[in-house]
Amino acid sequence: MAGIKIIGLGRAAGDLTVTNETLAETVDTSDDWIREKSGIRSRYFAVKKTNTDMAFEAAQMALHHAGIPKEKIAICIVCTFTPDDHTPATACDVCGRLGLSQEVFALDINGACAGFIYGCHLANGLLANQKDRYALIIGSEKISSFMDMEDRATCVLFGDGAGAAVMKWHEDAGFAFYGGCEPNRQVLHCLRGSFIEMGGQEVYRFAVSKVPVCISEVLKKIDLSKDDIDYFVCHQANERIIDAAARRIGGEKKKFFKNLYHYGNTSAASIPIALCEMAEQGLLKNDTTLLCTGFGAGLSYGGMYITSEVK
Repeated sequence: MAGIKIIGLGRAAGDLTVTNETLAETVDTSDDWIREKSGIRSRYFAVKKTNTDMAFEAAQMALHHAGIPKEKIAICIVCTFTPDDHTPATACDVCGRLGLSQEVFALDINGACAGFIYGCHLANGLLANQKDRYALIIGSEKISSFMDMEDRATCVLFGDGAGAAVMKWHEDAGFAFYGGCEPNRQVLHCLRGSFIEMGGQEVYRFAVSKVPVCISEVLKKIDLSKDDIDYFVCHQANERIIDAAARRIGGEKKKFFKNLYHYGNTSAASIPIALCEMAEQGLLKNDTTLLCTGFGAGLSYGGMYITSEVK
């Protein structure tokens, strides 16, 4: 089965490390409470960096890791709900900074925390007719700008960062996608000119029900079992959600990669940041099988099967 595979990865983070203890100085919370509810120890806030700065930094690293001429990039997709400007698209600015060809198909998409999954699915379709070219998919978020720092239900959970992946089309790659949307504006939203608001229990119930469904449906599409997957990479929102998903599908806990401890929830950036750290730790090799799942505002959800071909 043909499709895209990962050949390069990069990541970036905000310039300020914010620990749980730091947050406890200004909001009614504690390190113990945050760790118990989410598993998060610290996160990064972008004070001096813009969303575009982080997207560019991650993209530059991914291109270097891929080791391909930048002229080969035909598609640049930035997945974000926190762009610096309404227009132009962050992708256009990143293409300019990278010095990519003016013929690159560049756009932003907002799939919230499922954004990177959606971006990869879109790139898979677009690259089918450009098999000698490559796609650059970036998840980048500056969420701190949209947080009420007095609301402990949200301000302790999110962080700023970017992750990027270079993809190539391969006749034997075996990419597969499953996803959709349960329209709901109440549970998790960020209205224009306002802050993020979230019903934590409702989001938890949605996530722990949808992640196993996404995994099951993707496995059906590729006719594989959970034992054929090397790693499951869930959206890094909450350790309890990831652990609950692992229990529900009966997968080995060690196969569920986690790095949310020092990033928090970086929305569309969380999966590519996790993949980059996996590559840095030597976990990704040629033809490593990955099943990634994301869920977020919308309520959006998605899962994908993808393989790596990283150095």
